[in-house]
Amino acid sequence: MEKIETTVKHSQTKDAWNVIGARLGGKYKVARVPYVVTGNESVDEYNKNEALEHATFISDCLNAADTVSTAIYG
Repeated sequence: MEKIETTVKHSQTKDAWNVIGARLGGKYKVARVPYVVTGNESVDEYNKNEALEHATFISDCLNAADTVSTAIYG
């Protein structure tokens, strides 16, 4: 599996974190990790942080795709 360089950024228009390709000329959205806004500050912060953890995990896996595929497929 080819390594994809990605970064995690918050969406400007939605309640979500985006995993975006970071290669020059390859700025594309790879994944979106949405979260629910309830109006309760502590719950909203928890949901936002949990979504960030998931987006970061996805990004880390794509950034280390050669290592991850070797671990999975041997």
